[in-house]
Amino acid sequence: MNLTLRKYQRLSRTSKKETLSFFLYLSPWLIGFTLFTIVPMIVSFIFSFQKMSVLDLESNTSTWVGLLNYQLIFGDQFFLASIKNTFFYAIVKTFVSLFIALLVALLINTKFFGNKVARIFIYLPAIIPSVASVLVWSQLFSKDFSLLNYFLSFFKVPPIDWTDANNAMGSVLLMGIWTSIGPNMLIILAALQNVNHEVMECADVEGAGIFKKFFHIVLPSISPTLFFMSITGIIGGLQAFVEMQLLFAPSDSVITMAWNVYINAFNLSGNQTMGYACAMAWILFFIIMDFTIIYFAISKKLGFMNGGKD
Repeated sequence: MNLTLRKYQRLSRTSKKETLSFFLYLSPWLIGFTLFTIVPMIVSFIFSFQKMSVLDLESNTSTWVGLLNYQLIFGDQFFLASIKNTFFYAIVKTFVSLFIALLVALLINTKFFGNKVARIFIYLPAIIPSVASVLVWSQLFSKDFSLLNYFLSFFKVPPIDWTDANNAMGSVLLMGIWTSIGPNMLIILAALQNVNHEVMECADVEGAGIFKKFFHIVLPSISPTLFFMSITGIIGGLQAFVEMQLLFAPSDSVITMAWNVYINAFNLSGNQTMGYACAMAWILFFIIMDFTIIYFAISKKLGFMNGGKD
């Protein structure tokens, strides 16, 4: 602290003003981040060692239980099911949507009539609020008046109960993939614009085919972007909550970690599961942090963080 203060005192008057201005502009974010992120994280970490309910926050009737909440988590079959469902949803949604978005981006990157209109319609689902999107899909998944079943009836496909426990995860994945294609397509499209056109022209002169150009020029050029999107997509998928919570009742087939945390944290029946929920939230935090560390480690190993240079 003293060393920092000495460095500040050695700065010129202009540099001091610039430094002070920087921290003044940054202060609203720092205050907000501290009050609404750092402080709640510290409080939730303390709560994770206690047996309490959301109703005990004012009455202060919680009981200190140490690591008991963390021990109970790994014996909770419902939580173990939520881990399996969350990873399945995050991985399938991320890679299927990336694959479709890549194909769409490659098509959109070519010149054809209505190109700009196609981009708008593909990206449109991304700007629809999550709740509104879920309400639309709830009508599509309606048991009695499903628009999807009506469409499938033209192909002689028997009616499907989209809300059934066996089909619930597939229904949520269908909605999640649909909303992810647009943003993924836009990012991949931006990456495709940076592919070296001179190399592509040389490949055309050499008579390279579409597949050779894709696998030997295009794919290596956009691989850092695809890798970044896959990691961030999985991290986002691990926090899935709204899609499931608004469409289905909690069950082993569709419960996710974030939804499980919500159910236990805001239990108003008097059960003291708030501390248990905080422990689950910290388990989820460490899982996401592990993925972030893996991303940085692999990015550095593959040279993605320095422009592909060793």
